[in-house]
Amino acid sequence: MIAFKDGLTIGGDSPIRVNCNIGCNKIEDIQSEISKIEFIQLCNELPDMMMDLSLIELEEPLYNYIKNNLGLPFGVVLSYHRFTKSKGYQWEDIRDAFLQLCYDGVSFVTIHFTADLDLFLRANQIRKIPVTSRGGGMVLYDSRINNRTQNIFRENIDEIANIALKHNVVISLGTTFRPGTILDACDSVHIEETLRQLSICRLLQSKGVKVMVENIGHITLDKIATHSKLLSKFNAPIMPLGPLPTDAAINEDHIANAIGATFAAYIRCAHIINCVTRYEHSKSAITQDVTIEAIRAAKVAAHIADLSRNINEANLYDTSITNNRVKEHCCFADSNNCTRCSTVCPLKLTSI
Repeated sequence: MIAFKDGLTIGGDSPIRVNCNIGCNKIEDIQSEISKIEFIQLCNELPDMMMDLSLIELEEPLYNYIKNNLGLPFGVVLSYHRFTKSKGYQWEDIRDAFLQLCYDGVSFVTIHFTADLDLFLRANQIRKIPVTSRGGGMVLYDSRINNRTQNIFRENIDEIANIALKHNVVISLGTTFRPGTILDACDSVHIEETLRQLSICRLLQSKGVKVMVENIGHITLDKIATHSKLLSKFNAPIMPLGPLPTDAAINEDHIANAIGATFAAYIRCAHIINCVTRYEHSKSAITQDVTIEAIRAAKVAAHIADLSRNINEANLYDTSITNNRVKEHCCFADSNNCTRCSTVCPLKLTSI
C-alpha cells in the first residue's frame, strides 16, 4: 500500500480507487475540458483522483483546476511535457518540467521507463497493433532520432528517483506495449515489458520511491487471471489501462471496461479503476454527460469489487438499500397495486 501526499491510500486493504482522465490536445479544447471539471463538481460525481493528459502547455494548466476546484490528487504523464517532433527530448527540459510539476503539487507522475526499441522491433514483427501508448510512442520516437542506446528516462533514472523522493511524488510505471487488441494480449512483448517494469519497480523501491504500476490493456478475462500471477509479484498498486475484455463493445466501452476492471480488482490485480467512456475507440470528442457516465460505471465496478472483498464495510450501503426497499415495499403504486407486477406482486401476495 502507498499513500499520496494528501493522504489518499492506494492498494492493500484500501478501497478500490477511481481515476478519471481529462486533457487538451489543442488550444480549442480548453473550455470544454474546464467545463467537464465544473460539471463533475456540479453533479457531485467526484472520482478519487484525476490525470491531466494535456499534450500542450497551457498558461493555466488543467491540473490547477482539478486541484483548486475539486481538491483531488492529480497525476500527469511526464513524456507529454517538453516534447518536439524536431528534437524529441532534452533532459534538462524534462527535469525542469518535472520539478515544476512537483512545485505545483502533483501526486503521481507516469514515466515510460520501458519504451525500449528492441521491444518495439519485436512488436512490429509479431503484433496486429504494435504500440497504442501515446507517451510510449513519443519516447520511442526520441530514442530513434537521437540514437539513444536506452531511453531518456532510463538514462536518468537516478535523478528522477531523487526528485520523486525529495517531493514525495509517486512514480507510476507507464506501459508502452500494453496490448491494443485482445489478439496481442500476453504475447512475448507484453510479458517482457511487464518483467522490465518489475525490475524497475524493485530498483525504485530500493531507493525509497513510492511506485505504482500501469499495465494490462485489451485482454480477455481468462488471460487477466493468467497475467495476474505475474502482476502479483509487484509489491505495488496496479492501475490497469482498461482492462477491456473484448474489442467488440462498439460505443459501449464503458460497460466492457467495468466488467474487466471488476474482475481484475476482485482477483487483486487492479487497485485503481480508470474511467473509460463508451466512445473510447470510436470518437475523440467526449462530452460532459459521457464523462459522468464513465465515472459512474467505474464507481459501480469499484463498489462491486469492494463488496466481494469485504473492503471497508462496503456491504453497509447495500444493506441500507435493501432495508429501504423492504420498508417502502419496492414499487408499490398504492396499497394494492405494484407498478412492476400489477395485482400479483409477490411482496403483497405473500405478506402476513
